[in-house]
Order: sequence, then C-alpha cells, then structure tokens
Amino acid sequence: MRSLNKVRWWRIAVVLLVAAGNADAGPADTDSLLEVVDPEMLPLVWQQQANERMMFPMRMADIAARIGRERQLFVDNALIGKAENVTRQVHQPVRSPHNPMLADQTVWWLQHVIKFDESPRFRMWYNPAVNFHLWKPNQRIRFVTAYAVSEDGVNWERPDLGLYKIPKYPYGNVALPYGMMHGLFHEPWEPDPQKRFKAIVCVEIKEDKNGKLGDLMMPEGYYLHWSPDGIHWQGDLENMVIPSPVGRVFPMNGIGDTSRFWWDSIRKKYMGDVKLILYNPTQRCRGMMESDDLVHWTRPHLTFHGTEPNIQIYGHSAMVYEGMYIGFRWRSPTDYFWQEVHAIELALDCSRDGLIWTRVGAGQLFMERSDTERKTWAAPHAWDADQMAARSAFVVDDRIWLYYNGGGSVGLATLRRDGFASLNADDAGGTVVTRPLTFKGKRLHVNAEVAEDGELRVGFRTRDGKRGVQVFGIEECVPIKGDHTDMKVAWRSGDDVGPLSDTIPRIEFKLRNAKLYSFWFEGD
Repeated sequence: MRSLNKVRWWRIAVVLLVAAGNADAGPADTDSLLEVVDPEMLPLVWQQQANERMMFPMRMADIAARIGRERQLFVDNALIGKAENVTRQVHQPVRSPHNPMLADQTVWWLQHVIKFDESPRFRMWYNPAVNFHLWKPNQRIRFVTAYAVSEDGVNWERPDLGLYKIPKYPYGNVALPYGMMHGLFHEPWEPDPQKRFKAIVCVEIKEDKNGKLGDLMMPEGYYLHWSPDGIHWQGDLENMVIPSPVGRVFPMNGIGDTSRFWWDSIRKKYMGDVKLILYNPTQRCRGMMESDDLVHWTRPHLTFHGTEPNIQIYGHSAMVYEGMYIGFRWRSPTDYFWQEVHAIELALDCSRDGLIWTRVGAGQLFMERSDTERKTWAAPHAWDADQMAARSAFVVDDRIWLYYNGGGSVGLATLRRDGFASLNADDAGGTVVTRPLTFKGKRLHVNAEVAEDGELRVGFRTRDGKRGVQVFGIEECVPIKGDHTDMKVAWRSGDDVGPLSDTIPRIEFKLRNAKLYSFWFEGD
C-alpha cells in the first residue's frame, strides 16, 4: 500500500508540474484555448485522456504544417501558432421541426442512417422495442434489427419486407431477426455482390425454459454478417469476432454493448470505437482498435475517461470530416434521477489521425437533453428528455445532418457546414496567426459569421511571423462582412496567392465581432 501511495503521489506531482509549467504562459500563445488541467479533481495522469495539453505537450507554433485542399477547422489548436483575445465556442445543432421520427415508441436504439445517391436515398437500420424472443426450440435470441427508408431523410416508411414475423411487433420491416448492428458498411467496390453490405452484429442467445429465460447458450459477442442489399443478411454465428466482457476483470476480456464500428476512409481501416469498463468503482470509458478485414483486430487503447466524478462516457460515435475526424461523446451523469434510463448528453471531440482524440471546448455541451429538470419518471417530459445518443452524421447540401436516439423515437438535428466550433472575438477584436503552412491552391476561402458592426481581415506573414508580405498583408485585405459558409478572400491587388505557397507563410486572421469557423484553398 505504501508503494502504491508513492506511485499515486508521483502522478499527482507530474500533473502539478504540468499545470504549473503552463500557468505562466502569456496571452500570445494558445493556452487560453486549451482545456485546463485540474489536479485536485483528477490527480491521476491516465485520467487526463483526451486533454489536448496532456496528449500534445510540445509547442508547435514554429513548426511547419502541410495542409491539403480540405477545409481547415478550428476545433483544436493543431494549426494555431498564436491567438490573442479569442475564445472557442462549441455550437449546438438545431433540432428538426419534424422530430420525432418513427414516433410510435417502437425504436429502442437507432443504429445507422446511410445516405445514397439512388432511391431510396436515405436508409435506416434500428432496433425495435423487442428484447428476447423465441429463436429455435428451447432458445431465445435478443433484439431485432429493422429497416426503414426515406427519400428526404425526414419522412420515413417501414417497408414490408416479408422476411420475418416477430411476436408483439406489428411491422413487417424486420431485416435481421436478432442482434444489434453496431457496425454497418456499404462497399459497392466489393467483388462479391453478395457482400456489398457488411455488418458487425452483437448477438446473445439464452436457454428458454417454459417461456422463461434461463442460462446463456451463446455468450454475448460480436459476429460478422454480410448482405447484397442491406436487407437479406447472412451471418457466421459459429465464429465470434470479438467477445463481450464476462465478469468484472481487468484487463478487459471483451468490449461493451455501445461499441461502434466505422470505416476510416482516410487511413483505409475498419475502426472499432469500443466501450471498456474499469472497476472499483465501475467506470465506463472508451477505446480504439482497428482492423483490415473485420476479423483480425488490434488491442484497444484508451481514448476517453470521465473527467468529472459523476460523469461516465457511455458511448462515442464519429465521422470522417474534411480530412480529419469529428466525434460525439456520450456523457452519462451517474446522479441522474433514474439511472436505468442511461441519461445521455453530447460533448464534442476530434482527432487528426483517428487514434488519438482530444476534447473540443471542454466544459461546453454539443447537445443537451431537452428536459434536465424532470425529477420523476412519471412526470410529463419531451420525447428526447433523457437521451441524445448520436448515431450517424453526414453532409447534406450545405448542412451537417446528425441523427440521434431518443426515448422510443429518432431525431434529426442540423448544423451549418464546418459549424462544430468557432474562434470568436468581441468588440475589442482578436487575432489568430497560424503555424507556417505548406499549401496548394491559388485562392483562400473562409467560413465566417461577421456581425454588422464587425469585420474580418486576412493577411499573410512570413515564415518567421513578420508582416513582410505587403501585397497580401492584413491592411491590404478587403474587409469581410456578413454570414458566409464559403467566402473568397480578396486583397486590393487581387486574390491569387499561389506564388506564396512555396514560401511556407503564416496566415493572420484579424476579427472583431465575428466568428471564424474554417479556411481552405482552391484553384490550380
């Protein structure tokens, strides 16, 4: 015990030293945008998972960065060399007026929504409110996977597939008579037409004794399935891909029931965004693992752990967005009035490589539950009063669409393009200067929201930070006003900044009463 205490105090000392080392940092760096380490609340270094200051301790202000044609978001400090008098704001999406969807309390868990180019343009897979049901003689299998379609993503239909009839479930849209489809992949490039859709399905079978559940006949685990159309499925229930945890042991021998699997289109890997549980006390957290074939997986490593005593990370979902990764962290307050509800609210995070994740605007929520004051389960409440579990997100036209799970229904919330977070300046004005950048393109574009009494100016500096690029300097910029998701920056002499690409310059943003979301380059 004495040696353990020494280790604990050594870890406390490390956190204190890190915090002290950053305490004297001046306003000319990015410290004001970083999550602050609280050594009294969280004395253990490993609990600082996803704290940008802890995960990336080296200052990168003078080290060059190469950027592509993607929009460059300000959700983290990866490209910021210097920031003065600006704050980072996490923006909350707007709930659709058409919510709730599939609103007859039959949706237990939404699993996936995928957008297609051909009809039906939007397709949904979800778990109806069906638990264990008869599977084979003396066997009951858990859950049901149902299928819904829509042409506009708002008005949904349950097609009668004519495949399965499930007792006490009134619809004929069951595509798989069991399991929770925690991973779904549409792969039109697959050479085998019978496997153009693949799924990782969580399955559990129990013995049935006179209509009552008995012992496990097949422990809960994850199994690979495939389909030609996302409707007619086959699966290998003889070979478990990944087990679920059995017993309270550490290290974990499996992954939990809110694990999510998705395709990393940047790294060309299947990603397992998995639920891990640490005990003494029981604590839900997240980890990442990866695979080339959905069968062979790496060991998971920790990504998120609750940073508050009464908060657990119940789940996590992510999307590939503009060359990086945006994540939605399911925060579950353990002091909620009825813990069986698994109350969920969303916070934002991001990653530059799909493996290491950092919190965005720590302390700010991305989506709040609609009714946080309800004290009893029987009290009147909104359909999404308890859960805001993000499931699928993608871009539609100039908006980001996010489908989420509520109480027995599905919801849609939308956000402006690149609108996850912004750097804001008030009437006093603020400045952001990037690291030295290597880029391709001739014209600089920005996504910004500028008030009537505000303005945004953009200029280039030399690699060493001096204002030596006179033609494209901050004073030569034509001021930007108004709300634009795509605005080309111009200077008095023109807008072709291509000749600067080989000089590895910095970009300076000077804003007043404005919000800056992103920038990028276009043109050959």
